[in-house]
Parts: sequence; C-alpha cells; structure tokens
Amino acid sequence: MLSTIAFSNHKGGTGKTTSTINIAAVLRNKGKRVLVIDLDPQANLTYSLGVTGVDATVQDWLIGHSGLDECLIQTEGLSLLPASVSMVNSEDVLKKIPNYSFSLKNKLSQLDYDFVLIDCPPAIGSLTRIALTASDYVIIPMLLEILSIQGLSQIMKFIKDIKITSNPSLEILGVLGVCVNESRKLTSEVLGFIDFAYKVDVFNNRIHNNVKAAEAPSFAKSVIDYAPECTSTKDYKAVTDEILKKIEFSKTAYHIN
Repeated sequence: MLSTIAFSNHKGGTGKTTSTINIAAVLRNKGKRVLVIDLDPQANLTYSLGVTGVDATVQDWLIGHSGLDECLIQTEGLSLLPASVSMVNSEDVLKKIPNYSFSLKNKLSQLDYDFVLIDCPPAIGSLTRIALTASDYVIIPMLLEILSIQGLSQIMKFIKDIKITSNPSLEILGVLGVCVNESRKLTSEVLGFIDFAYKVDVFNNRIHNNVKAAEAPSFAKSVIDYAPECTSTKDYKAVTDEILKKIEFSKTAYHIN
C-alpha cells in the first residue's frame, strides 16, 4: 500500500532535502520501491543526487507537457521526479490547472511504489499545497532553536488549512530535530515548549551534527551510501524505523476505527 510523505517547513536550512534523500535511501535498503519528488524550484534534492541538465521536470509531468517516462530518472537505486530552475514560475503555472491542489494526488494514484517522499519548497504556497494535498503524512524537520518556533507555528497553521480544505486525512508524523546537539540546554527547552504549545509529536530519534552528512551531496550520494558507519547514517536508520512504526500504528488504528 502506497504511503506518501511530505517533508515541509517554510524556513530554509531545516534539513528537509537531506532528510528526504537519506530516509529514502534507508527505505531503499529495506527493499522498498521509493519515488522521491523534488518540488523545490531551487532543485537542491535533484542536484544532491547528481542530476543536472534536466530536460523534463515534475512540473512538466503535472501540467501534461511530458509523460512520466520522459521525466522519471533512476539514480542511486531511487526513482526521481526532478526539479530545475526552469520551475521558477511554478506557483503561477500550476494554478492554471483546474483543481490544481489535487494535480499531484491524481497523478500519484496511477503509480506503483511503496513510498513517495516529497521535498517541499521552503515556502507556503501552491507547490506546498499540492504536496500536502497528495500526502498521507507530513514530517516537519526543524532546528531546535528559538527562532525555529515561529516557523513551526506557521507551518502548523498551513497544515490545519490543508486538512480543512483539501486533505482531511493528512497526519503529522512529527517534528524531526536536525543538526541536534544534545548537550545544549536549549535543545531540551525547545522540545519542551513544542510539546506544551503545539501538542504535536516529536520524533524520539533525532539527527545529530555530523560533517559526513554535509559532505555527501558533493559526491552525489546519500550519507547512507557515502558513510555507512557514521553517526548520521545511524540516526537516519533509527528515524526511518520510527517512521515505519508510526505508519503501521496509524494504519492499524484506522482499521480498528
């Protein structure tokens, strides 16, 4: 059964792209068929997987200018629907599609994967709306810093709007702490405030500071492939296991109800 997960935070530098790639790589290593979608016109996910000179993007597929076979790229054992800087006007282009919010959801219903992971742009707009409308779950990667709290508030409001307007079954899997330094008192204080103020799950596992994760994109690899024994790889394996448990619990609870 297909599970679609969006990685969303309207603030940049929160580890969305890195988390999308590395969780996809862990799922791939578990034998899952994984599609990753780059919905960010900056195309960081696409470039991080070593893909350049894209002829057809995910936008071309969504608006019907190109077929899936023309857009889909196989790289690092993953299927990729890429982005490029040519998508700079995507917000306006996609809004011209009738019922554009459901454009990706309708397209994904025709595909055969175990998981679809979507890297959303660092903005609240039509691209993120399309992604969240198409998703079963959303993960909010964030730095455990005071200034990140404002960003969390805004994305939570946007998710609430999506649930009301276009995707009532959307579930927040949790806030994923990235670039974490457990020794800092601020980390526990921010976690406590999130729990108190937002009543949203926070992943028990977190992604700690590690230079290997920053190096991996330079070699067009996930850190899972670049440095299999490093701390970040172990962190992403633990987070992915937690994701799978959360999804299994969600599906079981749904069937019980």
